[in-house]
Amino acid sequence: MWLAGGVESWILSRAGGPGALQIAAVAAVAEELLKVLVVVAVALLARREFDDPMDGVVYGSMAGLGAALEESLFYAASSPSGGTWVPAGELVRLWAHVVLGGIAGFSLGFWRSRPRRAALATGVLLTVAIALHLAWDAIVLSVPEGFPPTLAQSLAGVGLMVGSLVLYGRLVTLASARSKRQFAPDSRQGLWGWPFDRLLRRWYGGAGRVATAEAPPADRDASP
Repeated sequence: MWLAGGVESWILSRAGGPGALQIAAVAAVAEELLKVLVVVAVALLARREFDDPMDGVVYGSMAGLGAALEESLFYAASSPSGGTWVPAGELVRLWAHVVLGGIAGFSLGFWRSRPRRAALATGVLLTVAIALHLAWDAIVLSVPEGFPPTLAQSLAGVGLMVGSLVLYGRLVTLASARSKRQFAPDSRQGLWGWPFDRLLRRWYGGAGRVATAEAPPADRDASP
């Protein structure tokens, strides 16, 4: 994130008064690309262990968490009051970087088994993460400083957050099912633990149907 900030500052300083959309685009591309490169570095350095899409989700999310913390420290240090803690802003920052990092990193877990398809899928998911990041920054930067967002801006932001979380959750579910088939096909453990397992049993009407919902049949592949 520190490197991404330097890249953004260098590009924007040569843009000659960039607009909100230009700032959002530069930030989205630099930050999401460098987060994916962190996951690529982990995959190369731990090639024998990096063999599962859940690895891509976990390390992509961790790269996002590190990016969020570094960004928070930057804003705190540059605050005129010596640094202020804004819970809502911090939560949004954590959500955005963790979720988008996990989305972009998901398909890198297929690198060992299907390198070409993994590279293509990573490019697609990276583009999705950049687009979501750009859209969020564009919404934030469109709000005049000192004024609250309009209803349309608020609804757009909430919709973007929910959509990103749904996509992230779906990828986590696919990665979990793939891991279970690959490493522990006979395990009774599921993605959801207590108390969510009880809620799922109630909704699906039995533990057997919950297991079916969490772990697709073996002939259904979660590959990109």
